[in-house]
Amino acid sequence: MPTTAEMEKLRERSIAKLDADAALDHIATLVDTSLDAQFQRGVERALYLLDELAKRELTPRQGALIEYFRANAWSAKEELAGERGSWDWEHAEREQQILALSRAAAHPGFAELDIVRCCQILTNRANQLDTMGRFVDAIEGWDKALQIVPNFAMALANRGFGLKHYAGLLEDDRERAILLLHAHDGFAAALAPDAIYEGEDQIGLRRQFAATAAEYAAAADLDRIRALQDLDGTGLGRSKAERAYRRWCLDRRLFLNPLNDLGAFTVAAFDDLVLPTIMESFADRPGAFTPAPVFGFFNQMKQEYASARFMLYEGLNSTKLHFSDLGVRLFDTLDYPAHSLATERVRTAYRIAYSLLDKVAFLVDHVWKLGKIADRINFKNVWMVEGKPRLLDRFKAYPNWPLRGLYWLSKELFDDEIKRTTAADARELHDIRNALEHKYLQVHEGWAWDLMLTLPASNGLGLSINSDLLEAKALRMMKIARAALIQLALAIGVEERNKAAAAPDRLIGSMPLYALEERRKRRDPSW
Repeated sequence: MPTTAEMEKLRERSIAKLDADAALDHIATLVDTSLDAQFQRGVERALYLLDELAKRELTPRQGALIEYFRANAWSAKEELAGERGSWDWEHAEREQQILALSRAAAHPGFAELDIVRCCQILTNRANQLDTMGRFVDAIEGWDKALQIVPNFAMALANRGFGLKHYAGLLEDDRERAILLLHAHDGFAAALAPDAIYEGEDQIGLRRQFAATAAEYAAAADLDRIRALQDLDGTGLGRSKAERAYRRWCLDRRLFLNPLNDLGAFTVAAFDDLVLPTIMESFADRPGAFTPAPVFGFFNQMKQEYASARFMLYEGLNSTKLHFSDLGVRLFDTLDYPAHSLATERVRTAYRIAYSLLDKVAFLVDHVWKLGKIADRINFKNVWMVEGKPRLLDRFKAYPNWPLRGLYWLSKELFDDEIKRTTAADARELHDIRNALEHKYLQVHEGWAWDLMLTLPASNGLGLSINSDLLEAKALRMMKIARAALIQLALAIGVEERNKAAAAPDRLIGSMPLYALEERRKRRDPSW
């Protein structure tokens, strides 16, 4: 262990005469050594040096590494502050880690990094997301790491932890059992002889993972679950068009179904997510013989999501001129404009997905009885003191993991009053939505974008964007909306279980709910 004097000497070392790679090596050493020596000032110095280094002309690879080391420094700062494992909803160190790792993963230099370093970035980001309750996005993050290195041990094991916690939120016994099985299999894969560990404590980690795998195996009959799970035994529809649509959704994890988070298995090709059983007093009911209104509200949100998802699919996969576009007289503005029903479907899908987040906020206000001003509620401010960018006291350490995840998911978005975000593209998502709703989103054909010498001028009327980027951001908004709906339903489930446990002797009546028949979804339901 270095002495305090040695640490001070290391901290005071200048990077002015070091090239960028040598400076990065020094900063990495300073972070690791400061953590081992419990030397807070060393971590602060490392963050300062990273800011200074970022001012230089750097290669894309070096730019990505700066963000990775910045995240490591914030992680060390969290550890030294004794904040590891904190339940606090507001957590500056974790926020900075997620933001830095998101910038690293999205950086042009990410593809130039060593594949193990890429896996470290993706895994560390997923770990932070899962800690804060964003388990849907965390699982996708671990899977991206495993696409690069399928036997990367830390991604396999942390994915196992995430799936186990996810399973604990589910009410459906079959889904819960299948997720537990896959959680166990993640640890089993991390124990394989060819599993790749990047650290030095492989023996200790293997021992920990073996104990966890044994614990999961003892919790259920995993062999029976494996024999019965039948993940790819479900048909995708009668028509070729329906099968193509459902396969597209599965591949992009767009079904409101926890099993879709395991991968593109046909058993998940349906939106089976529902709200849990809800207890309400008669004073909160619109009528004695009608369900709680939140069920109708959630029905509508699911329908909007499913319809927007299909619009996006049609918009992205349309290759023919639609007859509704014929006879619509438009002028060629000489900047490769994109005008068609297909483009409007993409734009509409984006708008619906974004608007769903504010509806999630409205339901949060209702369920948790926050008493917010209804026409001012949005996904960013529902958690905050009215008119102030400060978290409500009620939520500062509120014990609801998926609800905390919803709060952190809201940090993906930008707001003029609450500007702190954890997404590198938060402002871009906001600007696109604002232009779609209130101004002029000038969309240009993607193939021609690179041929245009300068960005088209909209003279302040709106925003210029190419069709490829709009499509990518629309898909991203659909995934954010999906995560929000899943986490909302599971957060309500946690709340209802807590209410039941708090009053076990309460006399409760029941009202069954029945599925809406498919034939009644026709516009003219006469039969």
